[in-house]
Amino acid sequence: MTEKHTDLRWRAVVTYRSIKLGQIDVEHFFEEIEDLHDIVERGPDWNAIERIDVTLNRKASYSTTEEASAA
Repeated sequence: MTEKHTDLRWRAVVTYRSIKLGQIDVEHFFEEIEDLHDIVERGPDWNAIERIDVTLNRKASYSTTEEASAA
């Protein structure tokens, strides 16, 4: 990956279940939300996923609200 993690729009932490290690958190950074599909499909098996937490990793240079974006 040539881009820095801070340059990518989204951060996802995929938590997998493991018998030996308990829960394992794997952090991923990506630009388009649809890229999360490929991350999950690459494995491990999606049936081992406990949860996926997705957060915005890159903030815009301006601030807005849900109400303002609907106008």
